[in-house]
Amino acid sequence: MAVGPEEVRRIAALARLRPDEAMTDRLTAELNGILEHIRTLEEADVSSVEAAVRLPEEPVLFRDPSLTPDSLLGGAPASGAPDWRDGFFTVPKLPALDGNSGGGEGA
Repeated sequence: MAVGPEEVRRIAALARLRPDEAMTDRLTAELNGILEHIRTLEEADVSSVEAAVRLPEEPVLFRDPSLTPDSLLGGAPASGAPDWRDGFFTVPKLPALDGNSGGGEGA
């Protein structure tokens, strides 16, 4: 199966793209290259290859379930925050986002 320029234009339209003729030619070649690679993979004999993924004999714990964010941080996040309001860190506004020409701080 090969992809032609009309199919590429239809796919591009679905993605709301408007490729020019050069881009359409390039995308057609790239998609056909991908399809050719898939055909090559389909022809590979994998009947004698062992499974690439093996499950461990015992489950692996990724972390101690008794750990909590507070124990990992050495306390609640608010305890180390210079300013904490309603469950959020508060930081000074950037002067460029303040709206005033003089800048300033705000929460």
